[in-house]
Amino acid sequence: MAKLSHVLVAAFIVIISITSYVVNYKSIESTWIEKYQSSNDARDLLSTASYRGGVLTTTTAVNVLQPNALLSETIDLPKITNTSSPKLHVCTCLTPDHPSTQQHLPETPKRIRWLHFPKTGTSFISTLWSYSCSTRERYIDLEISSYQCDVYSNFSYSMYDFALMKRYPFEVYGAPNLIDQNNPRGKDTPLGLVGGTQHMPLTPSLKDSQFTSSDRYKKLKQLNQIRSWGSEIDEHNFTVAAFFRQPEERIISAYYDGRHANGFTPEIWQAAIKTSRGGPCKIANVTYNNALECFARFPGIAGCMARMLTGEKCADGLFQQSGFENVAEAVDIILNKLEFIGLTEDWNESLCQFHRLFGGKVDERTGKRTWNPPSQGEFQNVHSSGKKKNYGIKDLNGFKDAADSVVYEAAKLKFERMVGDQRCYKYMTMEELEAEAIGNTIDTSFLRTDAGGKVCKPQTCTQLGKQCGEWDDGCGATVVCGMCNAGRTGLPSTWRVQCVEGKCIDYCPPWRQHGLWFKTDIDVMANADTSTGIADLAKYVASHFPEGQAHLTPTDAVNLCHAACTLKNENTNELLKSGMCKCGTAPTIFINSNISLEDYSLAHDLKTNCLTSRARKLAVLKEEETQPFCCPYYNQTSARPPQWKRLSFMSLLATRADNLEGEYFSHIRVDCGGYEACESHARESRAELAVLDSFNNMCYLARNVFELKDSYSVAKDNLYRYYLDLR
Repeated sequence: MAKLSHVLVAAFIVIISITSYVVNYKSIESTWIEKYQSSNDARDLLSTASYRGGVLTTTTAVNVLQPNALLSETIDLPKITNTSSPKLHVCTCLTPDHPSTQQHLPETPKRIRWLHFPKTGTSFISTLWSYSCSTRERYIDLEISSYQCDVYSNFSYSMYDFALMKRYPFEVYGAPNLIDQNNPRGKDTPLGLVGGTQHMPLTPSLKDSQFTSSDRYKKLKQLNQIRSWGSEIDEHNFTVAAFFRQPEERIISAYYDGRHANGFTPEIWQAAIKTSRGGPCKIANVTYNNALECFARFPGIAGCMARMLTGEKCADGLFQQSGFENVAEAVDIILNKLEFIGLTEDWNESLCQFHRLFGGKVDERTGKRTWNPPSQGEFQNVHSSGKKKNYGIKDLNGFKDAADSVVYEAAKLKFERMVGDQRCYKYMTMEELEAEAIGNTIDTSFLRTDAGGKVCKPQTCTQLGKQCGEWDDGCGATVVCGMCNAGRTGLPSTWRVQCVEGKCIDYCPPWRQHGLWFKTDIDVMANADTSTGIADLAKYVASHFPEGQAHLTPTDAVNLCHAACTLKNENTNELLKSGMCKCGTAPTIFINSNISLEDYSLAHDLKTNCLTSRARKLAVLKEEETQPFCCPYYNQTSARPPQWKRLSFMSLLATRADNLEGEYFSHIRVDCGGYEACESHARESRAELAVLDSFNNMCYLARNVFELKDSYSVAKDNLYRYYLDLR
């Protein structure tokens, strides 16, 4: 009797939530029953009453959900603590003999589409980008700061996916792993992650005449929310991967992340902000008491996952409905079409399952499958919030996201079927691993080992003291620390940064070209024929070279130029005559800040937040101030040769002309000259495609270029990229 009472209470709460959106229940119910009357999966979902706390218990669309199904606890990710023995995140199922790998496993995906529901786990990009850019012997370091700072302005933002793509560009680290000259060109070419990393919904099938003749389709198309490329699953055969999260927890997280509501028009979003600013608020003539509840109940917030599965954006700025009208189709996609389901609440196990399903490669000689061990960085939370959370589930006062609750239950059912009874994830000390290996309870063959054959914890770039390049990780593999990024300091776009022996060095190209930046070059030039002006200049710079440094810093060069422009005596005239300095107003703030070599170096560490680094805040030079003459000032509006075309941002809106890929065989840093230098390198190398990354001043060259035509582009950061088709 008590159990029945709880069910009736839950039913009442859910029905109240749904009726607040005035959903046409009869239409939904008939659609649901018609779509699933012959589906075993649907019958399981609709009839099971004991699945992990209970799921749907009746056979109508507007269903009674048992309370425990809606209030699942969020599982915190394990954190590495300072213990006598370091711990490792371990996926114990990544061996050929494990029961879960004896069953049929899918083929290695050629193209993965990430269906990224907001607030379900940006950290998944670590696994996806590593999937494209890492091998067992050579892998990227994922432990980097999420902050990105613009080189042309004071703008900065925290987006871990962009940070990864800037440090490990696809053309350098992804394409060589995936695109082989022996592979066929076009639709069968492996490209890794496609379609972007942002919150783009799946595209419904454009071959479905019922959908394309519907009013919903017409309105979505009118507002340019239908991509002409068609369904990722039905028309392109992509592997779609998605993480799902307990719906109310997802909404609470969105509330604390600036009222995250991707899909609203600016006007509707402002209305949602205003409504949820403090409370009480009134929605549909009902008064609610706190800001969280006001946000959750705002029309169009609930039903995010159901909508994105079926072609609409997360927040419903078009119809402002509950999302329940999308549930039948959404459940069908989850149960029958998605190849990977992850749960935010079971994060670590989800990552292990992704590797089990897709991370293995079959040895053509032996027929056995081997797996790359997951990087430890995959298990970090890259987007944790430090905000104090005053609101929780109880403050929703009974509100339920009814549509996404059904979706979430379907995802949990699919996840449990995927995992089976052999869970994969463990968090173990070295001693525990070795003991289980000796006892044959765990096969540790997929883990990294040192020269003595013992299980080894690889060193990160930060632990190795490296900021760039590729280095031995101490366990027999190579850890890639990536490229030096511009924008880490406050220096203007006239400066460049380059990797030198694992350190990112800021430099002024003309000074370096004349042998005036590095101590070894200066010593050579100073001892050259004294009849040349450059020798006298080198001697002058050498006489002012900081003791113990291997190279100048921007501070050293600015001080030299300031002295030359101020004193203008015979000792400083060489700098002025050579054109190494540009005189202007005194750079007083820059000089008085005493920015040190350590400040510049720290700004380039992988885990440094560029926004708060001293060199970012203080190493700022205005165009009119005295400074070394480096490259011309450049910004986004600078003129570019007409034959160079801009790549579409995140490759999400690419035209056919933009949608080119190929075998990237070389990358070259361009100091000054940008487009001209990149084109010159490309023609000398007989490349078919040149791509200029004007942010990091890199030129990527490709051959055997092919068009993706009416397909999705590779996910990469194209904000500052331009291409030249040389075919």
